[in-house]
Amino acid sequence: MKYVGNEGAEEKQYDFVVIGAGIAGMAAAIGAARHGVRTALIGDRPVLGGNASSEVCIQINGACYNSRWSPSVYARETGIVEEIKNRLFQYAGSSPEKGAEHDAALFDMVYAERNIDLYLNTLAEGVECKGNEILSVECVQLASERRFLFRAPLFADCTGDGTVGALAGARFMQGTESRAEYGESLAPAVASRATNGSTIMFHTVRMDSPQPYRRPDFAYDVTKLSFFRDLGTKNRTFVKAADGLYHGFWWVEYGGHIDTIRDSEAITLELRRIVYGLWDYIKNSGRFPEAENLKLTRVCPLAGKRESRRFVGDYVLNQNDVEQKVPFEDAAYIAGWPMDVHADRGVYDEAPATYWNFVPGMYNVPFRTLYSQNVRNLFFAGRNTSCTRIANGSTRVMATCGAGGQAVGAAAYLCKKYGCTPRGVYQSHIPELQAVLLRDDQTIMGWKEECPAADAVCRATSSHALENLGEGAPLPLEKCTVLALPVTDRLDSLCVRVRNGSRSPAVLRYKVLQGDLPECYLPERALFEKQANVAGRYDGWIALSVGVPRGRDGKVYIEFLPDADLSLYTVEESLTGVPTFFCTEKEPELRDRRTFVFTRSYSNIVFKDVLPAQAIFGAGNVLSGYNRPYGLPNLWMSDGKGAQELCVEFGERLIEEVHLVFNTELEEDLIATQSRKVIRDYDLIIEGKNDSRTWNVRGNYDRVNRFRVEESVHRITIRPLENYGAANFEIFGVKIY
Repeated sequence: MKYVGNEGAEEKQYDFVVIGAGIAGMAAAIGAARHGVRTALIGDRPVLGGNASSEVCIQINGACYNSRWSPSVYARETGIVEEIKNRLFQYAGSSPEKGAEHDAALFDMVYAERNIDLYLNTLAEGVECKGNEILSVECVQLASERRFLFRAPLFADCTGDGTVGALAGARFMQGTESRAEYGESLAPAVASRATNGSTIMFHTVRMDSPQPYRRPDFAYDVTKLSFFRDLGTKNRTFVKAADGLYHGFWWVEYGGHIDTIRDSEAITLELRRIVYGLWDYIKNSGRFPEAENLKLTRVCPLAGKRESRRFVGDYVLNQNDVEQKVPFEDAAYIAGWPMDVHADRGVYDEAPATYWNFVPGMYNVPFRTLYSQNVRNLFFAGRNTSCTRIANGSTRVMATCGAGGQAVGAAAYLCKKYGCTPRGVYQSHIPELQAVLLRDDQTIMGWKEECPAADAVCRATSSHALENLGEGAPLPLEKCTVLALPVTDRLDSLCVRVRNGSRSPAVLRYKVLQGDLPECYLPERALFEKQANVAGRYDGWIALSVGVPRGRDGKVYIEFLPDADLSLYTVEESLTGVPTFFCTEKEPELRDRRTFVFTRSYSNIVFKDVLPAQAIFGAGNVLSGYNRPYGLPNLWMSDGKGAQELCVEFGERLIEEVHLVFNTELEEDLIATQSRKVIRDYDLIIEGKNDSRTWNVRGNYDRVNRFRVEESVHRITIRPLENYGAANFEIFGVKIY
């Protein structure tokens, strides 16, 4: 058949064309569409989500990596990514196997936006340029045999592989930079073509009877492969999910030493042979008796790519920016995953599967990494943004990619508003871009929204004291256990409940530590050690002398040292902004520069009688502008539930919108259970001079609820009625526009 180019193509005109319908592309399209930008979202697959789709089945990770190990603790991305994660949980629960309900959640996110036209199974295969500007992108819709010509003043390449930008001549990088090029200590001395490779996931179910398995002829006998001798070591372990099932192994990786774009089919075949062969080993080697009743139900049809092209923007993010948390004036979104650089040859590499190179908590990524240096109307978001391979190890995970996509969508709105290019947004409109993003619940670390109701007075029927009480259980002091306490000025003393299991007297030893980074729970130094005497068989409260001002991070840390006879009482209920950790001390090293390595505990130390008293959960926090823990918790917390009310009162003014920000527990990377702290049912009363309006909200699960008001208002009242089981009501923000 003769190729006729764009002859006969259906022309489509938009304000903004996004190519690539993964999490980054979805966030870019939704972020623009909600500001009135007519947007085409184009994907070459039949479903949305990219690597998070039902075809690839990768979890949406981000800055709050693996939940328990993040130095920032409360680091999950907010904004559109948070909406996506909560929608996925409500539709599909926590199963790692992504199916019809998962796809439905993502479809609903896009179909709800009247300014988005969605084109799936639509492959971009041609780009028309004039000078350094894209005029159109030509696509073929595979199932319908229709050809489209998409025209727009703005385009975003969210394809992951950077397909459209490459066709347009946008500058890009591929492979690994040398150590000298960007001064990166983690980079190799000599540049190479190596990238992170790809992985295929699989899924199993538990049956009522033994399930025989015959290895297919195309699959490998993995016992004969070179990597077999290292299985179980070098991070290549047979990890099961919480449900006791196998849902794939991230380390089944291949292709980083070749071309993850050109050789993608060969890479996928190799991975398929390995996966089926590994399941044969699990089922038939006799080493995994728990797998007897497990059945392999699905091997994902597509491999998840980690890396290919990376575009060159006006700034190239590198290792030093990440480690030093450079304070970019054009900060647009957060990241925080480790600089996760995988072995070049994947499973066949003799090196460990990856090095999780430490990142000191969440950091800001500059807007200049999201548009092309040489194609004037091209944005990009996802794993193809402007960064070195080392920095890309941190920014390539999907929640981070989605936050970058939201920044691109907001910038596209400003481009339309001012008739400017992406670079023009950087040159003239960064404060407005950041204001738009903050209004849309994007987190920019250290930035806060200014409340227009500066004269507002907040009051509540009650506020929780800085104490953590409840019927708990003793936690043996088998290892160093740390209580992180946010305080307004200083901490002189507090009481903890201790049990001595021995008849002999004991000594409770504890250190006092301080840190510097408000976004982190990462002490930098120990100030001194103290002790308190505990009588034999004692079970009760003990006062601890502290006597220090808070650190620059707004917190004081109490580290309880191990003792075989002593236990601290703990409760499962978490107090927002006041986590408990297990701690080890070590010498800092190249790949992990911490002295104190924390692992968050799911049991929380019981304490009371903090002196001086700390009013850190007061009603006024709903106007702090942070809307998440940053130094202090920055939220109102009621003292119990009962009949509670929060009121914000100010001089009469015309209000356009009110946004309420609830606590969806940002300390968890993956949403595996319904957040107990979200206010499910409440009444919102908005009062003006002459009348009032009431919204009766029932069944809420979102972090942000938005209300169109467009009236003259002087009082806003929230009456929480029920949450999902937490002991108190919590609200981060009452945002007034």
